[in-house]
Amino acid sequence: MALLACLMLLTTACGSAQSSQTSQTNSAASAAFTTKVTADVAAATAPQTPTTNPVPASASLSTGAKKIVIIPCSMAVEGCARPARSTQEASRLLGWDATIDDPASDSTKISAAIQRAVSRKVDAIALTSIDAAAVQGDIKSARDAGIAVTCNMCGNKDDLYESLIPALDANNKAGYLLGEFAFLEARKRFNSAPKFIVLTDPEFDTVKARVSGLKQFIDDCKAAGAGCEQVAESSFLAGEISTVAPGRVAQLARSNPRYNVLFAGFDAAMLFFSQGLQQAGLADSKKAFGISVDADVANTEMIRKGGFQAASIGFAFGRAGYGQVDNLNRIFSGQKPQDQGVTGKLVTAENAPASGGWDGDFDAVGLYKGLWKVS
Repeated sequence: MALLACLMLLTTACGSAQSSQTSQTNSAASAAFTTKVTADVAAATAPQTPTTNPVPASASLSTGAKKIVIIPCSMAVEGCARPARSTQEASRLLGWDATIDDPASDSTKISAAIQRAVSRKVDAIALTSIDAAAVQGDIKSARDAGIAVTCNMCGNKDDLYESLIPALDANNKAGYLLGEFAFLEARKRFNSAPKFIVLTDPEFDTVKARVSGLKQFIDDCKAAGAGCEQVAESSFLAGEISTVAPGRVAQLARSNPRYNVLFAGFDAAMLFFSQGLQQAGLADSKKAFGISVDADVANTEMIRKGGFQAASIGFAFGRAGYGQVDNLNRIFSGQKPQDQGVTGKLVTAENAPASGGWDGDFDAVGLYKGLWKVS
C-alpha cells in the first residue's frame, strides 16, 4: 500500500509538472503572438511617405491623344467612385478623352459597358472593382481588338488585366491586419479575445481575399492559444447593402450575443450595417465594434468620433487612378506596367485625418504631375 501511495504521488507530481510546462509553453506562445501583432499594428498605422510608398521614378509618356472608357463597379459606392474619378482626372491632364460608364453594380450593364467601349474602338478600358472572372469573355474581346484593359481593386483571372492596382494579395494582408487590430482593441475594450462575425460579398475577389486574410489571422491566433473565435459568418450582395442586408445583419448579431467584432468586406456595406444595428439597439461600442476596408468619408468620420466602426484599411484611391493612367502610358509605349506603390494603411481613431476620408499621407498626385510634366 505504501508503494502504491508513493507511485500515485509521483504520478500526480509528474502530471502537475507536465500541466505546468504546457501552460508555460502556451503562455509564451501567446506572449510572442501579442508582441508580433503589436508591432504589425504599429507599422500599419504609421504615416506613409514618398519613400515607403513611392510613385515610379520615371515616366513613359505615350504620344498623341487617347480615348478611354472608365467602368467602376458603381458610382454610388464610394470605394469604386473615388478611383474612377481620379482616373478620369489624370487622363484629362494628359489630354485624353476619358468618359465614365456607370453600370451601377449590374452585371448585365457591366458587360454592355465593355461591349460599348469595344464598339467605339477606344484605346483603353479602365475598370474598378470588377473581377476579370465576371466578364472574361468581354475582356477577351477587348484585348483581341487591341484595347488595353486595366483594373483597380480587382481579381485578375488568367491575367486578362494588363495592370492591377494594388496586387490582390494586398487585400489578403488587409484582412489579416484588421484581425490583428481587433485582437488588441478587444483586449483593451473588453479584456477579451475577439469573437468575430464575418460578413462577405462573394461577388468580389478582393472581398474574398480580405475574408481569407482575416480567417488566417483567427487560425494563427488559435494556434498561439490567444483565444480568438469566429462565432458566425454570412454573405450579402452589393445590391442589398441598403435594403435587406442591414436587417439580416442585426438578426445575426442578436442571435450571437457573444460576438464583439463585426467584419464587413468594405466600408459602404459597414456604413449601412452599422445603421441597421443602431436602429435595432445593437450598436453599443462598449460591447462590440466594426472593422472594414476603404476608409470612406462617412466611415472615417464614425471612426474619428468613436462610433461603432473602430478601424478601416485605407488605400489611397486618389493616387490609384493616377497610377492606373501611368501604367496605361507604359502599355501604350510597349513597356511593362510598374508597381505604383499603393498599399493599405490602418486608419483608427488615433491617426484618422481631421476631416474627410483617408486618401494618402502625402501629395502623390503632385508627384505624378511632376513626373508627367503637367499641371
